[in-house]
Order: sequence, then C-alpha cells, then structure tokens
Amino acid sequence: MAVVETPPRRILHRNGRAFEELDVRILSAEHRPSGDAEGDENLAIDKTHRVHVVSDLTCGGVWVDAKPGDRLEIKGEYVHPPSGADLIHFTHPADASCPGRARHPDGYLRLARAASAAPSETPDLARAASVAPSETSDLFQTAVRPVLAKNCVCHEKGGKMYARLPFDDPNVLSSHTTGVRKRLKGDDLALFERWLGTVSETSAPQQR
Repeated sequence: MAVVETPPRRILHRNGRAFEELDVRILSAEHRPSGDAEGDENLAIDKTHRVHVVSDLTCGGVWVDAKPGDRLEIKGEYVHPPSGADLIHFTHPADASCPGRARHPDGYLRLARAASAAPSETPDLARAASVAPSETSDLFQTAVRPVLAKNCVCHEKGGKMYARLPFDDPNVLSSHTTGVRKRLKGDDLALFERWLGTVSETSAPQQR
C-alpha cells in the first residue's frame, strides 16, 4: 500500500513510449520474488522517503487518476538506480499488449478500494511494491481502459483531444461509439463491444 505524494504526470520518453509518473510514500510492503529469477528478497524498501513510480502506458498500463493523499495498490519491480532515487516500474501486464516486452511478472497500479485499505492488509513485493488484489474487477477499468490507452492516445490525459472527449469517462465512450469503433479491431473491438453490452440503457445516448 502506498500514498500519493505528487500529482501524476504524463511523460513521453525518447523511445516514443508514454508513461504515467508520480511519487509515492510506501506504507506497507513485502517481497515476492515469484516469476522473477533475479528477485532480491533482501532488497531494502524505503518507507520513509518518496519513491518514484514509472507506469508504462504504452505497454498496457492504465492511467490512474490519482491525487496527493490517495492510496494506491501497486505491484511492480522495486529498484535502486545508480542515481540513488528508488523507483518502481513494470506496473503493467506482462502480456501481448506490450511489444518487445521484457520478461517480468504481471504488475498493476490502481486506486485502493475502501475494502482493501484496512490496516491489517499487507501488500506484496516482487522486488516490488504490491497489494492484495481487489475482490472484484470493473470491466471498464480492466478491459476497456488498456485498449483505449493503446489505440486512442490523443484522448488520454495529456492528449490534445482529452479536454473535449476524455476516454477515461465511460459516459463519453458510451455516447461516441462510432468514432471509437473506427479505431479498434479484432480482440480490442470485441472487448469494447462486450463492455458496451453491460452499459445501462439509461446511460448517455449512444451514437451508433
């Protein structure tokens, strides 16, 4: 479990990949080296100073609309760079959504649900920071958001179309389905259609 210290920023790196970056303070954590042969169970986790989080939005990571004071569930790789500023990365899925992906365990970065913020709960770390997964998953956040972050970058935070049509708002998506469908195909389109099937008929009018 971690608490947000700085507002997240969308950073475009020289390699063309977009990242959500923010600083957090780790409240509780534990090592979990499973899936990482190089995991160091003795790596010190800094719970006193800020730790920088670098979440890859190009490789299936989903933008987390967090603000200072919010609590986050994090699972990724915790590292001590030569610069001395500790960071957590690999907070995205280790699947086909990441071209040229490195071998690392699945990760995530998400707002902590009230039920999982109890003091008795302890996160796990795979040379990383993580917490117990939420009991239920929202289809929009777990399936649709990664697809849109990959295919509709201009409508993500920091993109030129975000102010007019923010694709992190399910009401915007359910009322602009025609434009979204033009950008998706194959499994991505199937996931979007699956989500649309769960949208209440009382939602914003759909432009199909």
